[in-house]
Amino acid sequence: MSTSFGDDLLVIQPLISEPGIKLYGQVMGAHKIPLNLALLACRRQAKDITVDLTHVDYLSQSALETLVGTARTLPAPAHLTLRSHPDLHLAERLTDHGWHQTQSLKLTA
Repeated sequence: MSTSFGDDLLVIQPLISEPGIKLYGQVMGAHKIPLNLALLACRRQAKDITVDLTHVDYLSQSALETLVGTARTLPAPAHLTLRSHPDLHLAERLTDHGWHQTQSLKLTA
């Protein structure tokens, strides 16, 4: 199973310096399956996973739910780190749904 994927809207590539994936473009609800597959491949390689969203222009609510769901299934003390830019408003979106209290989920700039 690969951590790579690409279509007209989204590219998923593995991170080089740490376990995880980097996303480019727009992450739509239709990308839940390739996103889940890439995350599953990461989980097989490492406990902690980083998802770099710094080159994402749009992140759908269902894609964010997929990321939170993955974080919730990680065994303690593992965590999923979301690296993002302010334009995605992830802190506010996570707080709006109570997901900011998910202990296995970290948000960094």
